Amino acid sequence: MYLIVTEKPSVARDIAAVLGSPQKSEGYLTIGNWIVTWALGHLVTLAEPKTYDDAWEKWRFDTLPMLPEAFKLTPVPKSAAQLNIVKGLLTRHDIGEIVCATDADREGELIFRYIYRYSACTKPVKRLWLSETTPAAIQIALKTMKPASAYDALAQAAEARSQADWLVGLNATRAFTMRHGLPCQGALSVGRVQTPTLRIIADRDADIRAFQPVPYYQVAVTFQSRQGPYRALWTALRTEADHPDRLSDKAQAQAVAVKVPPGTTGQIQSIETKRVVVSPPLLFSLNDLQKETNQRFGLTAQQALDIAQNLYEKHLTSYPRTDAKYITANVATTVPERVRGLVSVYGDVVSQIPMPLNTVRIVNDAKVGDAGHHAIIPTGQAVSELSDTEQKVYDLIVRRFLASLLPAGEDERTIMTTIAAGETFQTQGTAVVTLGWRLAIKALPESEAEGKEEGDNNAIPAGLHDGERVTVEKVDILQKETKAPPKINDASLLTLMEKHGLGTPATRARIVEVLLIRSYVERQKKAVVSTEKGRALLNVVPATAQSPELTGQWEAQLEAIAAGTGKAGDFMQAIRAYTQELVMAAQGQAAMAVGTDLGACPVCQTGRIVASKKGWGCSRWREGCSFTIWKTIAGKALTASDVKTLLAGKTTREIRGFTSKAGKPFSAQLTLNKATGAVAFVFSQKEDQPHAKAHPRQNAGRTHSGRPV
Repeated sequence: MYLIVTEKPSVARDIAAVLGSPQKSEGYLTIGNWIVTWALGHLVTLAEPKTYDDAWEKWRFDTLPMLPEAFKLTPVPKSAAQLNIVKGLLTRHDIGEIVCATDADREGELIFRYIYRYSACTKPVKRLWLSETTPAAIQIALKTMKPASAYDALAQAAEARSQADWLVGLNATRAFTMRHGLPCQGALSVGRVQTPTLRIIADRDADIRAFQPVPYYQVAVTFQSRQGPYRALWTALRTEADHPDRLSDKAQAQAVAVKVPPGTTGQIQSIETKRVVVSPPLLFSLNDLQKETNQRFGLTAQQALDIAQNLYEKHLTSYPRTDAKYITANVATTVPERVRGLVSVYGDVVSQIPMPLNTVRIVNDAKVGDAGHHAIIPTGQAVSELSDTEQKVYDLIVRRFLASLLPAGEDERTIMTTIAAGETFQTQGTAVVTLGWRLAIKALPESEAEGKEEGDNNAIPAGLHDGERVTVEKVDILQKETKAPPKINDASLLTLMEKHGLGTPATRARIVEVLLIRSYVERQKKAVVSTEKGRALLNVVPATAQSPELTGQWEAQLEAIAAGTGKAGDFMQAIRAYTQELVMAAQGQAAMAVGTDLGACPVCQTGRIVASKKGWGCSRWREGCSFTIWKTIAGKALTASDVKTLLAGKTTREIRGFTSKAGKPFSAQLTLNKATGAVAFVFSQKEDQPHAKAHPRQNAGRTHSGRPV
């Protein structure tokens, strides 16, 4: 027997239908020697802190940072029944091979790997990789399955992401909540991607609040020609200014207006016209689809993702969680069939597509990537019943796809310069010569991004020529002011997140929703703005925890791991060190600011122990007292509570997370010899002694002593 594990019941039903006539059982389907079951999303997740150590159940500074030596898995409570079914099937004696058919992305890989490991399954696994759930696509995928080992790098990246979010999220949330949150504000949630995203929103809000509008003036003149009237703006041609048609002084604008009263004769100095090719847009990535639906229909990023997922599961479009804007050469061979499937509804557009089809511009295997998730395109299947919003999004995807197959459009852009009383006035206009690909999208509601620039698209009468005499008919002084940066909306936020490398196409929408749920941001019509609670969080969290650049670097490292060019171990080592830094920052704020006096020096008895950025040392170091306790010993950051315990002459709690010179983790207590100032490890009877041997210098009674910081 063969067992296929999918992520969703709908995909399980699609695969089962291709295999034959399924028989239904509780939680799975049987078709001959095939069994198909599903995961309902995550069935297994990383265990809570208390699973590792009873002391980690309570929120206390002296238990931070929590750095498990090895991560444990636990069932997701609400899905426990389905997990038991899947686990039972994975371990059933008559099933000899497993097929992983969860969603073809990093998160889908993680869902299966966690279930497989939790179930202690050791059976061979193959990977079914689907970009569409049509019967034809499933049949091809079943014939081209690869060993699961081909996706080990993707799985390593997925696990590294999951563990990094656990380490940073839980430790930082506890640390900064205990410092600034409870009991007044409740838990302060700090996340590896969530907090930098909040920073982006808050920065834009701050720019808007700080903005001071600057007034400016324009002189608009209506000229009368033999062919009819046209409008022009005064322009300073010989200037490097971004806006040569603006004057900062009203008196200057009035002086220009006085020179060209109605009746003044002018002359057309030049008419510069050029043809401009307007190329079709590329195909939709998820990010682009979310931005477009936000601008045209006002959908949030999450709503757009949910609808795209529904269309995928209804076999109408390809896999939505993609950052590609191209298709592969292999997929290009299916384009004629897809187009034929759209003729009945979009025949007016299809009839304008040149034959044979030219897909060169949208084919780029290299930019699709190893995962094989090409751009979002229609399958060409008959449309089932759709909601109004689903129909709008589907129509948008289809029209973008058809537009990519149509010729480029062509516009005629004209700049006409008129001279009157020695002053220069310009008129700019754009006329469509051929629609080209725009034929496919002309039925769509206008996007906010399609608005014309100020002063553009003025009507220029036909038949005008250089040297023609004209007369001033009307003069207006327009008083305006510069505008504040626009508030962030879903479309612009997705653009900024993509620019900084925050999240993935599959996770960005959820990050925004989490910020909303936690009341760190709120919606004001189409805008997303930070709240007082969100800004308060940013005021207490270190700059590194809210840095989009740092988080973007981590996301790039995860992508490198998935591509096989990066090492998960190196990434996790950096995350562990970063987690320690965050906790130390919170602990320093909570109990030991730089300069805090912790009492008399245990060695010289006359100096004072003072906290600094790097450790705790004697104030008489200039006089020769070298007593120092560094903040980090054997790779583990000490807490303020640990240091106070040592200085009081007591042995600390057992501390986890030390690392030997051989790179092995170990646990130990610490004790301080007040006579020598040496910090030593104290091992319990159960502690493996090779850890101690790895640090002979410390175990011999010497410490990280030297010149205090």
